[in-house]
Amino acid sequence: MSKASAAFRLEPYAVPKPWGGGHLDLLAHNTKPEKIGEYVLFSELPQFPVRVISGGQALLLPDFFAQHGWSRDALPFMLKLLSTKDSLSLQNHPSDDDARALGLPGGGKFECWSILDADPSARAYLGLKQGEDAAVLRSLENESEPLRHFNEIHPQRGDVITLIPGLVHSTTGRLLFYEIQQTSDYTFRIYDFGRGRELHLDQAIFCLKDQTPQKQSMQTPLLTEKFQVHYHTYTASKTIRTGSEDFSVLTWFGRPVELTLSGENFSLSWGDSLLGLGQHDCQFGEAQSLSAAAHPDLPMIDVLFEAFA
Repeated sequence: MSKASAAFRLEPYAVPKPWGGGHLDLLAHNTKPEKIGEYVLFSELPQFPVRVISGGQALLLPDFFAQHGWSRDALPFMLKLLSTKDSLSLQNHPSDDDARALGLPGGGKFECWSILDADPSARAYLGLKQGEDAAVLRSLENESEPLRHFNEIHPQRGDVITLIPGLVHSTTGRLLFYEIQQTSDYTFRIYDFGRGRELHLDQAIFCLKDQTPQKQSMQTPLLTEKFQVHYHTYTASKTIRTGSEDFSVLTWFGRPVELTLSGENFSLSWGDSLLGLGQHDCQFGEAQSLSAAAHPDLPMIDVLFEAFA
């Protein structure tokens, strides 16, 4: 891919869901009865047609990267915001090796969540409790308290949760989080809280691995073998050097702010994303006052997320 530095705005793709939490509806201009559950910031998958604004055109990500000489089979990650009010299905995902063994094209689905906001009653269920047998996954439909078999965590703003492939997980309550994952859409449902959707018990049990939850905070970067996320807290005139010579995706979560990338100025509002090709020196300008940008459903944490592989 060309090493020339350039930056482009991304046009996200919003997906209504039965469990959508309502945080993102104003942002996505949603007027449908179902609330937005997924706000896809960066993805080349055809079911999530994110676009890049380039030269006055809105190009699909695969077309944009093809124009810029990207030679790999797939982009190394995708990014979403998830907004929930009801329970997410209990599920897990395959590793790269699992996907090959199951005859699935492409790679597995390793993902991490960065919690932007959480109601006090919200919970995450991460992994079978120690001593629980995998056979219990086949009988959850008959239980009055199916989540009692799983490690319960109280997610809070600033938590970063790593979901290794095979880790069974679910959430309950109202949550807003940023998700980075491998470019894959393989999800194996184990329990769906009575919604009647298809379950994938055989595949989910085949993919079971370590069930130990992993959690850190945004005070330190998220560093994995597949991708990284760095969390840059706003300070006026602060300068940042992006971390990848290929590309980075920068997403802003805060008050309206000016950001300069290698001499080009961008005005960013909450949830705006930029695709930066090559490395950039980024400098914050002045941010507006909180009262000028108040939105009851969007946490103005004034942090720039930088994702790259």
